[in-house]
Amino acid sequence: MLNKIVLFLVLLVGTNAAAQELNANVVVNADRIQQSNKQVFSTLQNAIRDFFNNNKFTNYNVKRSELIDCNVLLVVNSYDPNTNAFTGTLQIQSSRPVYNSGYGTTLFNFSDKFITFNYLEFEPLVYSENAISSNLVGLLTYYANLIIGLDADSFSLYGGTANYQKASNVVAMLQQTEDKGWTMGEQNNRYALINDLLSNLYAPYREALYEYHIKGLDIMAENPEQGKKGIANAINILANTHKTRPNALTTRIFFDAKADEITKVFGAGPTFDTTQLIETLTRINSTNGTKWNRM
Repeated sequence: MLNKIVLFLVLLVGTNAAAQELNANVVVNADRIQQSNKQVFSTLQNAIRDFFNNNKFTNYNVKRSELIDCNVLLVVNSYDPNTNAFTGTLQIQSSRPVYNSGYGTTLFNFSDKFITFNYLEFEPLVYSENAISSNLVGLLTYYANLIIGLDADSFSLYGGTANYQKASNVVAMLQQTEDKGWTMGEQNNRYALINDLLSNLYAPYREALYEYHIKGLDIMAENPEQGKKGIANAINILANTHKTRPNALTTRIFFDAKADEITKVFGAGPTFDTTQLIETLTRINSTNGTKWNRM
């Protein structure tokens, strides 16, 4: 009996150590599709959820409590049951916990408008790091690695490089497809995003991501004033990109995730002189000027 208990504990610990990295909530919205049988969309939703949640994309030993929370919304714009062809948009959001709090901060909030793939109901979505079996598998593999890379960057300076490289490899493998999301020349697509993340020109974005979380949000519970200084410093680092690349995709991605949060942080105590910060924010992200003026 004792041996069985020990074996159970070993298996339990082994399972926790080998856990996958993502905890994805997936919704496939097919309200725009006019057809009576919509079972294929439910099947697709389950298949995407299982792909994210049941595959390991790194060699990290991840505890269950360390899974990365993410939300995935696929809005289907068209579906041809004769060719199994889908088009739509994909909204990806991921978050990470803030130290010493029950708060989860958004890391990534991105809308991909270049979604095209073929999917036959009950078709297995098989993950392989070195071979992409379909455009849908490529999409999911790309975003899984991007989410993991951003999470790693927020905990360790340039910690996400290995996963960004994996996402870049997916782009390389699918460059010859007709999907505009993979091709050079399109703005705000998957090619542009991963290319920027791996470019030294946009290193300030990754530095800012680390500073914002480790030296900003993560110490807010213990020292709010120092936490605000850390966040303000992160924004100043990000401003370095604006000098050479105004309206950079990485800058927009940063504020798509953080604008509301920054407003709330500096709108609450303790008192912090935001004069210079508001000037910097307005200069590098005028889109949210109304929010900055409320701080």
